[in-house]
Amino acid sequence: MKRLLLDLLRSIGLYVLVVVGGSLCFLSLAPVFGYLPYSDRRGPGWIGKFPAIGWADFWHGVGFMFGWALLLVPYAIVAGLIVFALARLLERFKVPRLVVAIVAALLAGFVSGYIVLGIGWYIAIAGAPVYFAAVLGLIYGGCLLPRSRAVREGGV
Repeated sequence: MKRLLLDLLRSIGLYVLVVVGGSLCFLSLAPVFGYLPYSDRRGPGWIGKFPAIGWADFWHGVGFMFGWALLLVPYAIVAGLIVFALARLLERFKVPRLVVAIVAALLAGFVSGYIVLGIGWYIAIAGAPVYFAAVLGLIYGGCLLPRSRAVREGGV
């Protein structure tokens, strides 16, 4: 039971780190390249200079995005729990790792995009960060969540 609880905490923590952390990085760094991934106002634009915004604006944006990411964390924990439960249930019934990876990737990708879209409403999020979060969910569910056969059978 203790092993399952540690696996649960590790998996959910990794999901939050990958999806929320990756989305936070994307939302914070995109304005540097001239793309404003949130707001219904005009962004810095592709004006030919790099970085497209100053450092003071960058750090202000990071603080703003960090506040948004804190709103996302509780939903990401629930989403990570759902994906974890499905993946471990499939592994419990000895479903092949490839099938577990595909199912977990599709579910994690959909759920990640959905929660970022839902919480992104508060900041008038654009489409690109939502798609980026979905791709991060695909990576998490397909590569990082499924366990190898040796681990499932109590080996290494």
